[in-house]
Amino acid sequence: MLIRLAIAWMLGVVAGSLWWPGAGGLWALVGAGALAALALRRTPRGRDLALALACAALGALRYGASVPPAGPEDVRRLAARGELHVTGTVTGDPRRSEDGQQVTLQVEATRLGAASRPAEGLILVALPPFPIYRHGDRLAVTGVLNTPRAAERPGDFDYRAYLAHRGIHVLIPVPKEVRLLPAAGSGPLRLLYEAREACRATMVRLLPEPQASLIVGILLGIQSSIPDDVYANFSATGTSHILVVSGWNFTIVAALLGGLTARLHLGRWSAFWLTLAIMWVYAMFTGGSAAVLRAAVMASLMVLARSSERRSEPWTLLLSACWIISAADPHTLWDLGFQLSSLATASLFAFARPVEGWISGRRPFAWPWMAPFTEALTATLAAQVLTLPLILSAFGNLSLIAPLANVLLVPVVPYAMLFGSLALAGGLLWLPLGQILGLLLWLPLTWIAQGVALLAQPSWAAIIIPPLPLWMLLTYYAVVGGVWWWRRGLRVTT
Repeated sequence: MLIRLAIAWMLGVVAGSLWWPGAGGLWALVGAGALAALALRRTPRGRDLALALACAALGALRYGASVPPAGPEDVRRLAARGELHVTGTVTGDPRRSEDGQQVTLQVEATRLGAASRPAEGLILVALPPFPIYRHGDRLAVTGVLNTPRAAERPGDFDYRAYLAHRGIHVLIPVPKEVRLLPAAGSGPLRLLYEAREACRATMVRLLPEPQASLIVGILLGIQSSIPDDVYANFSATGTSHILVVSGWNFTIVAALLGGLTARLHLGRWSAFWLTLAIMWVYAMFTGGSAAVLRAAVMASLMVLARSSERRSEPWTLLLSACWIISAADPHTLWDLGFQLSSLATASLFAFARPVEGWISGRRPFAWPWMAPFTEALTATLAAQVLTLPLILSAFGNLSLIAPLANVLLVPVVPYAMLFGSLALAGGLLWLPLGQILGLLLWLPLTWIAQGVALLAQPSWAAIIIPPLPLWMLLTYYAVVGGVWWWRRGLRVTT
């Protein structure tokens, strides 16, 4: 039942973004659903439907609460009012592109003409590629505040809505002046980002490029230093997920911590709290994106189930994680990274076993020594079932060489993570030790970098197709979901 309620909640969040009947009507719907569930408690289907209705109404209410009206000090009230002087703090990692970098500024104060006043809100600022700004930097920016463009036609990309789901309603596309100000203080999050930057700087000293940038992306989730041509090769070969901190990282961290706590003979709950603390520090350490938080919540629930000696059902873990994250921030459901991460996980749960059965019965994948490559190909093909349509809809980029690239490169990633962690630990203790350990790391990273560069060379490696329209995307998911549910029902009845 929890799975149904989680789905109802998320559908309610989406419905609340499309149509807002008012808080009073939604609360009435919550009450009606709860009363109907009590009245139908002996009728499971009716009770579940009533609870789902109440849960959907709560989801809509949560979305409404996440969109407060602009207050008197909201910076969006100053849009298109001339040249503005803004003081604020960079929040999160800058988004780098071919043209430069985009930073999100948490506004502290503004000055319009001679009038200065405190302000609140977020501003997206487009800056040159250098100098590179980081989380916690305080900036003074001068420029004209604009409102993001909206979609010109239904179905087009709506940049204004995209930024609004990130809490950004205004931007400075061409700042006139940018100055770096002294830091205001050092909170726990800033200390964490400073430690992250120290790890990045250490890694850069251990390895040449592009190997250093690759391991920084794999371990720390920092992609801003990856050269554009290298990132383009990963995109063309369908292996960009290698550079993203994902559930795989947290599975490895949880497994390592489980082995460590067992060797230390820690109690069950002591091991749980230690594992939980380290995983969440790592989640924030790697940037705390929506996809990372989803993976961290899933891993936390898995560790909790193991500590309480309860069976952890994968679908329950996934939907519970999505529910928890969307309750904390409903706008996460519109984050493309979160969508791809969740769909990839769901696709593995639903299709990995049939894909594996189809592949493992055919040569050469039936041979025992091919097991690592079979596993990589299985994961790639299974994940593509649900993620590929969204990728085509968002980017229109179809990688034809992705299955081969993943088979050749993904099995090497765990070794890169292991040797990367050892080299980083050694480099933090004593730089020459880290450089010696970095020799072990150089080989898997070079295999990945050179393999991606080689596989991206053919002109047919990736092709550009028109982005899928929304109606086609929804139809695909409805058909695939319906077929999977029908086949699942057949397996249950037989």
